[in-house]
Amino acid sequence: MKDFVFLKILDRFSFLFTRLGADYKVMRKILQMKLIMDNRRVPTIMSNSKKSDGKGSFKTSLLIYGFMGLFIGVLILFPFPLFFKMNMVFGVIIFMVMTTMISDFSDVLLDIKDKNILLPRPVSPQTINTAKLIHIVIYLFSITMAIAGPALAASLFVYGFTFFLIFVLELILICCFVILFTSIIYSLILKFFDGEKLKDIINYVQIILAVFMTVAYQLIGRIFEIVDINITYTPKWWNVLLPSTWFAAPFSMLIEHSFTKEFIIQAVTGLVIPAAALIIYTKAVTPYFEKNLQKLNNNSGSKRKKAAAKEKRQRVLAKWLCYDKLEGTFFLFSHNMLSNERKLKLKIYPNLALSFIFPFIFIINVARKDSPIPEILTKLSSSRYYLWIYLSAALLTSSIQFLSTSERYKGAWIYRALPITSPVPVIKGALKSFILKYILPVYILLSLLFIGIYGVRILLDIILMFINMIILLLFVFKFKSKELPFYKDFQYTQGGSSTAVMFLSFAICGILAAAHYFMGRIFCGVGLNTLISLLLLVILWKSSFKFTWKDVAKS
Repeated sequence: MKDFVFLKILDRFSFLFTRLGADYKVMRKILQMKLIMDNRRVPTIMSNSKKSDGKGSFKTSLLIYGFMGLFIGVLILFPFPLFFKMNMVFGVIIFMVMTTMISDFSDVLLDIKDKNILLPRPVSPQTINTAKLIHIVIYLFSITMAIAGPALAASLFVYGFTFFLIFVLELILICCFVILFTSIIYSLILKFFDGEKLKDIINYVQIILAVFMTVAYQLIGRIFEIVDINITYTPKWWNVLLPSTWFAAPFSMLIEHSFTKEFIIQAVTGLVIPAAALIIYTKAVTPYFEKNLQKLNNNSGSKRKKAAAKEKRQRVLAKWLCYDKLEGTFFLFSHNMLSNERKLKLKIYPNLALSFIFPFIFIINVARKDSPIPEILTKLSSSRYYLWIYLSAALLTSSIQFLSTSERYKGAWIYRALPITSPVPVIKGALKSFILKYILPVYILLSLLFIGIYGVRILLDIILMFINMIILLLFVFKFKSKELPFYKDFQYTQGGSSTAVMFLSFAICGILAAAHYFMGRIFCGVGLNTLISLLLLVILWKSSFKFTWKDVAKS
């Protein structure tokens, strides 16, 4: 079995763990197994990676975090005031470490399998809890050092060893703060909610992290437009509520010798809060937390009542949207699958969020040039920037590739077991469900925001873009291989097929957007374009669902 450097370091301090009441040999073996399993788990930051077997994924994710850390390291080189600079550095580090802790390591923090398996055997609870804590510390230390490594190297080069030492001590405090804060948050959630709600919250954090990575990549270049600006700090009472100020204040005090009342309060808070949290965590949170982890296996009765109410609404929608009973059945089946599969949501939601955000990222260019809000709104209202919605349409339709994936894909044998003569109702019902569940809500929200900016005059444009988006969806569906819903594992969405779908989506979307743009310059051109697109949609809808089981079998 593979040995690890961390374990060899721990061997030198085995006597400490023995004094704490842990069986070190058993604890070491548990840790060894946990670290091996870490290398097989695919982190959230690599959730869209082509490498899906998990082997060496953790090391690769550290390299990605290290690359992102280069941008943090660059901030150290800029001649900004230390308090401002370190606030930015620690703000990013705290956010990244905490979201990573929640998204990727919640399985460890919330693990109840260890106790179920090991406690009936001659393994003490102290040994299990110590192994769990050391495991979390090792993981968090690796992530934090990967993110902050370039900044540490830059600080040693620019400011010297004293600055470097303070930086390392602050990182240790940040790690303690993140572990304790995360545990306390989970304890509060478990107090008021059941395990299902906690799992949902963790899933949302995973989605936020995936979206943040992409948006940060788009916006990171804009940070460095600050030139010839004098940055001043005016203390406010609420500054002490920001954790980044706690860890940035000591640098102003010890390096710049600025011993103001505000910096002293913030620095003391940075020491007192983690220390107090550690005492609270040890004395109060841990016993309560471990006791209430059993809630992860519970589902509340109120949730069942809500599910029953949702099911009634879904049945009404199925009757309205599906003329065939079999199609309506698979509409309901697909709706439930899309609602309940957390891993599938983790794949789809970032794409939906990005499709909503990207049009506004391009519109930001206008805001940067005209700082007064009235001028920005005037320029926007006289422009045709709303056509950037086509970018959202391309991203939304490319999400269709995930409709065929599921973590329960092994149950796909049911399609062949059922007496279904044609796969058309199966796929058609699933496609309608996907449009209603994911594409339509995002498009409606996006449209309402743009109507708020441009007024109702673009309502016909919004309708035309929706029709074109469904046309785009049918084009992608028509030319990609015919696949049953939820029949394959997620790893098979990677590679050439998904890239081809993306390119096809953007190519057709570009043609439709160009036609919309040029027709919009003609009198009544948008209305004429809407009629043409509507006719094309009817033709495509009728021709897209002419396939048999043989066509499905080929894929």
